[in-house]
Amino acid sequence: MWDIGRPQKPFIERAADIRGPILDIGCGTGTLAAYFAERGEQVTGIDFVAEAVERASAKAKAAGLTIDFMVKDFFTLGSWDRRFKTIIDSGLFHIFSGDEVRKAAYLDIVTTLLDDNGRLYLLACRKEQGIEGGVYADEIFDTFRERFIVESLHEFEAETVIGAAENIPGKQWLSYFAVIKKRDG
Repeated sequence: MWDIGRPQKPFIERAADIRGPILDIGCGTGTLAAYFAERGEQVTGIDFVAEAVERASAKAKAAGLTIDFMVKDFFTLGSWDRRFKTIIDSGLFHIFSGDEVRKAAYLDIVTTLLDDNGRLYLLACRKEQGIEGGVYADEIFDTFRERFIVESLHEFEAETVIGAAENIPGKQWLSYFAVIKKRDG
């Protein structure tokens, strides 16, 4: 549903601000990682689905891009010794809505992996009646307020793949895009 073959519009609009090294968490088939690698950024992409990572690696190779794709469960990254200036999340955080334990673990890992003053660019589906998953804007602010500064948050209509099972005629997939800066030290 979400791999539309290009980044969602807010990532394109903020591309000039998104600098490497970049970690793409939940990278799927690598569309977003490839976009930033094409812009000359150093990118690492992780996903726990091996088939998605294989497809991402093949796409990058075919395009002549060097991207470090890995099959990894995000929740194993807390002990990783790598650090990033930027983390991009296009659809991972929102699946933990209502799960305070996993949200706390997510926050700890992002805090550990980001350099001081690094930024998380977060795309999350808006929670709606009758739709499983998604977050409320307040949930984003509440989750990050102690260790981060939510610099901006806006709502937009996400594009979907035409013909996807989730594509309900007339349904708008309202989502949030947030720029979240890690506090220094």
